[in-house]
Amino acid sequence: MLRRVLIAFTSRPPIIEYLSAAFARRGVEVKAVFADRNTWFDRWVINRVNKLAHNFRIIPKSRNLFEDHPLSHMNYRSARLRAAIAAWDPDLVFMIRGLGFRPWALEGARTRFAWWVEADERVEEALREVRQFDHYFFINSAGVDAVRRAGYAPASYLPHAVDASVFRPLPAAKDLDFCFVGLWSEKRQRFMEAAVDLSANGAVYGPKWYRKTFRDPRLRRIVKGSYIGGEPLVELYNRSKIVINVTNWGANAGAGRSGMTMRLFEVPATRSFLLTDSSADLRLAIEPGVHVATFDDLNDFRARMRFYLDNAPARERIAEQGLQHVRARCSYDAMVERLCSAYEEARRTA
Repeated sequence: MLRRVLIAFTSRPPIIEYLSAAFARRGVEVKAVFADRNTWFDRWVINRVNKLAHNFRIIPKSRNLFEDHPLSHMNYRSARLRAAIAAWDPDLVFMIRGLGFRPWALEGARTRFAWWVEADERVEEALREVRQFDHYFFINSAGVDAVRRAGYAPASYLPHAVDASVFRPLPAAKDLDFCFVGLWSEKRQRFMEAAVDLSANGAVYGPKWYRKTFRDPRLRRIVKGSYIGGEPLVELYNRSKIVINVTNWGANAGAGRSGMTMRLFEVPATRSFLLTDSSADLRLAIEPGVHVATFDDLNDFRARMRFYLDNAPARERIAEQGLQHVRARCSYDAMVERLCSAYEEARRTA
């Protein structure tokens, strides 16, 4: 039986924390390798020298002058993962694929799973490494299709989940008309401009918003910070009549895009109303119009924002249905059940 799992991923978002708690409830011990931990030499020397070399076109941007240096971030995190495998000898290594690792990082691992949580247009990265693993999971159905077309069978769809002990309803007044959390982009700014046209009572958090909206006083007034997480994020969702999600990745827009972000599960878990762009995979986990509301384009977004700002009963009905659904169907406990079943299957066929 599965007893020890080593998970490799970044410290934010805290997916390792959520998975560790769910595994613990099954009596499985978890250790973590945080891929975003780095060395001062990489941050202050390697990155700066490479940036100068790229800017002056000494080397192409695909090259790295310190490719083989042990303190470069890729090599450093790979060495830490290999050392953790050797020291702890886990039953399963579960690599959540944001930051990459060297192939030799998995030396000594008995069973290897990966989970692709990046955009579907980057699936070629997964295809290059997929045969290193006993099973490869994707948040994108398009990734599963691509891997199977390439002749690799052990691949399956695994969407994000939610820890309902963290993302939960709070007794907070709905004193914000809307909120948005995420990195600035031109696309996202257009949607925030449309939202502000309807109400100036909003809040935006995320990197680059301060700098990019400096000359726009209407938007600048609703930008509240460059980062929000943990309990303040839960409180923000609870305070907002509408939580807006505008996805910034995917080879296509709307329903032509595969995959869903964590927000589609975390917002409903707070009994908050989510207005989101669509995805080809949405109905695999969540029913639009029942658990969340969706929009097709900017004009549709404006119309739906206006309707739901003026229609509290519709918002509250969808928010309540979303809460019940994600609690029952989209938990990390359910994800761990799937991982344990896949582990047992991998061991049977090894």
